[in-house]
Amino acid sequence: MGMKGKQTKRAVSLLLCLTLLVSMLALAVSVRAADVDDSAATGADTYYLWGENSNSPNFSGTTPTGTFTYDSSKGYYYYDLSGSSGDYCFVVSKISNSANSAVKTPAVQKIASAGSYYLSSGNYHGFNCIHLWNPSGDTIRISFASESAGLTAVKAGSEAATQAPTTAPTPTTPKPTQGGGTTPTTPQPTQGGSTTDKNYIYCENEAGWGSVYAYMWNSDSDKNHEWPGVKMTNIGGNIWRYEFTKSYAKIIFNIGSNQTQTGDMSFPGAGYIYNNKTNEWSIYDTSPLQVSSYATDLASPQYNGVGITLSAQAEGEGTVYYKFSVTNGSSTTVLSPLSTADKVLWTPQTAGTYTLTYDFKDAKGNTNRRTKEYVIEDGSSVVAPFIKTVTPNSGDIQNNTNVQIQVAAGGGHTGTNLLFYKYTIKNPSGDTANVPYYTRNTTYTFKPTALGLHTLTINVQGSDNKTIERSYLFNSVGAVTPTTPPETQADVQPTQAPPTPTQAATEAAQPVRYGDADEDGKISILDAAVIQRSIAGIAMTKPCNERNADVDGDGKVTIRDVLTIQRYLVGIINKFPAES
Repeated sequence: MGMKGKQTKRAVSLLLCLTLLVSMLALAVSVRAADVDDSAATGADTYYLWGENSNSPNFSGTTPTGTFTYDSSKGYYYYDLSGSSGDYCFVVSKISNSANSAVKTPAVQKIASAGSYYLSSGNYHGFNCIHLWNPSGDTIRISFASESAGLTAVKAGSEAATQAPTTAPTPTTPKPTQGGGTTPTTPQPTQGGSTTDKNYIYCENEAGWGSVYAYMWNSDSDKNHEWPGVKMTNIGGNIWRYEFTKSYAKIIFNIGSNQTQTGDMSFPGAGYIYNNKTNEWSIYDTSPLQVSSYATDLASPQYNGVGITLSAQAEGEGTVYYKFSVTNGSSTTVLSPLSTADKVLWTPQTAGTYTLTYDFKDAKGNTNRRTKEYVIEDGSSVVAPFIKTVTPNSGDIQNNTNVQIQVAAGGGHTGTNLLFYKYTIKNPSGDTANVPYYTRNTTYTFKPTALGLHTLTINVQGSDNKTIERSYLFNSVGAVTPTTPPETQADVQPTQAPPTPTQAATEAAQPVRYGDADEDGKISILDAAVIQRSIAGIAMTKPCNERNADVDGDGKVTIRDVLTIQRYLVGIINKFPAES
């Protein structure tokens, strides 16, 4: 080969080497890009929330509901959604001037956690949006660490750390908080439930950890054990249990090392269960009287003189009766004795920390109880205005008949110390039915002229222009039905069990009704409770129908069947896996 051929060969070899080097660099860049989430929260982008009530969404208009705020300390974008009640649909988009365009180009569609507000993504009323369920009208914090990580929704003020520590945590001494936030509730012993004379904490190991450890502490020198804590006991059904002997402020669940662990969490108290997949706490309750909800319409804290509605719902055997009481120090006041009334108005006049007690009892004598703390502050010198009571504040009203609203408000202690009121009425079509203006009158009279829901919005403004706004719903009807007094109950004794049929049908002759574990002909939270009692080995008058209870179709009855029934009841699924 001549000199020229050798030079050509070297040039080709050099070119190939350069090409290979460029390819390797490009690959390295692409791998690095794959390692880094290019949509991670940095605060550099602006995101908007477009929301509508999903009963009649249209996603029209040119102004978004609000703008997400970036929290650098938590590394996420968030928006505190207030004023929504019931179903709510929304879209997260970078588009700020057109709802129609925003709903077509959402920035975040993935759900990181369904949570207690049952976040779901899909087509609702013809729009591809995110849906949530907010029956209590909570202020909800919607957040996301990145577009690809997805959305999370929790009650504002209760959000946990977004990233678990990667090393053994340094316990910190808890400090008292002032006002605001949700105080963890303490479950009370339940009839027919699990052992209640010991302090147990539970973990539902849905994430599939090999082992579960509990690390609990108050300070560096006050903890249940050195890191990683104490291994919990697997009691079956994917449930792990740990008995603690004293009160602790903080807890971390882990696999026995810091490779996989939860974040640094506040400990809610005995009787709670934590799901290490959904990252949610709930009360571990096996009572046949299942508490669905217990709430207040206004979050703690509030000022003295403010009307606060306590409400509760439960499902039991026969009629369920409710009792509401409040305790301040050594003094307990019964707001409503045992009756079928599932809500009551409480108007505290004295500042302090109260314990709200919700008692439940059904026709068979099963009982249950829930408690929560509530803070009432002194509003005698508050500058910002606040609404104390509105009477009436909801319900049916007679069409074409005058309705008089009475408002009591507080605050406004600045400048002239005067408060001004504005009343806005919107008819069922959404049109403003009056001429709103500020007045000193604390009463307002309006006459509905159309059947259906009317919205009354009340603005109270102080002399410094600080304003509070609240809305109330009234249903205009042709004729108001007289209110039936609630049925009261003193001491219900369990009714005698019905006689055993002389000839029972064989099991083979009975069709399978998935979910109906107690064989009462319907699927309810009671079926989940019956399965829990069966798993725990608790004796029952009528045993659990295991064929009906095996809703996931795996041939056995476990806690997964309980969770599947719960998801079915709240609408996350519309058919059991065993029916597929």
